[in-house]
Amino acid sequence: MNEETLMINLPCLERKAESFTAHEYIVEKALPVSNYRFRQITENPLKDHKEIRDNLDSMYYDGLQYHCLLIYDKEKGDGLMVESEGYEYARYAQFVPQAKLIWEQFAMVHAHEMRFCCPLEINLHISNYPHDYYIVDNAEMAKYADDINIGIRENDLPEECERGLMHWYHPESVEDELDNKVFSTHCSVEVVGDELTGIITAKVIGELSEEAKGKFIKYCTGQLSDGWGESLEQKYLKTDAGEVNVSFWNSGDEWRLMPEREYLDSLTQSEDIEMGGQS
Repeated sequence: MNEETLMINLPCLERKAESFTAHEYIVEKALPVSNYRFRQITENPLKDHKEIRDNLDSMYYDGLQYHCLLIYDKEKGDGLMVESEGYEYARYAQFVPQAKLIWEQFAMVHAHEMRFCCPLEINLHISNYPHDYYIVDNAEMAKYADDINIGIRENDLPEECERGLMHWYHPESVEDELDNKVFSTHCSVEVVGDELTGIITAKVIGELSEEAKGKFIKYCTGQLSDGWGESLEQKYLKTDAGEVNVSFWNSGDEWRLMPEREYLDSLTQSEDIEMGGQS
């Protein structure tokens, strides 16, 4: 096939159709699956499938509209809209071309932000000296936030651009709340309380339970200490102050990753304690 020719996947073309009437269906949940699994479902829609069985509560008719499960191929992009009517197979279904793109565009517009903060450790790179020879004051580095953010973006891998840290997240099941609700998670630095601080911004669809928030913080802590963060801290980021290594994690007792409001409150409490100790 000519590579310059547009190809669109469709179930079929209607012959001599008298009309085309579209109906609105509500997506209660979008479920990404592998290309192999998507083909299994679409080639055998009348067989029972675990993805449908595990999400029966997401599919129903309220007397006015159908509420559906959108299963989409996370590799190729097409999807299947399903309202199983309580059954474990695709009793009512429709093929949706480019469902992944439709869902992700919706998510980017309608997701709300959740912000988390953590202390940074910034080392000024000095030739012929150990890596941790000179740890700079985060307050002094506040004016270099833009330079450091440019370095962070340059360090991100191409596959991380869209979902950030969530690209590496492995869901525990199809019911995994983080996988279903957290669309993306990106890291940056901002000035908080006069000091340059690590900011983790998540775009979330819906509300996370307290259990899911704790799980999210644990996952991000692992990425900051070992995965994404370990890669970043080995890179020399250029600033007007010189090249620096930036760590979003350290082994000190005072390190913590907290929701932004709690982090700000902890700074205020620390200031009150310090002022209370002055004579």
